[in-house]
Amino acid sequence: MTKATVFSIFLIILVLGMITKEIKGQEMCHDLLIKTDCEPAACTNLCTLKWKGNGACFQNVHVYSCLCTFPCQI
Repeated sequence: MTKATVFSIFLIILVLGMITKEIKGQEMCHDLLIKTDCEPAACTNLCTLKWKGNGACFQNVHVYSCLCTFPCQI
């Protein structure tokens, strides 16, 4: 084998290992940001600013609340 082939195989294994590490163990956390009168745009913006995550309004009993979903910090 040439040095270039060995080096290429090594790089492929290294990159695959890094990708596997990024995907594995990525747990999602949740935070209830707005407990009443949720507006979708405000929910999304607040969640992005606070946690760099995604926000969505959902009906909680008789009011709409904002639930933020984001990758947990380890």
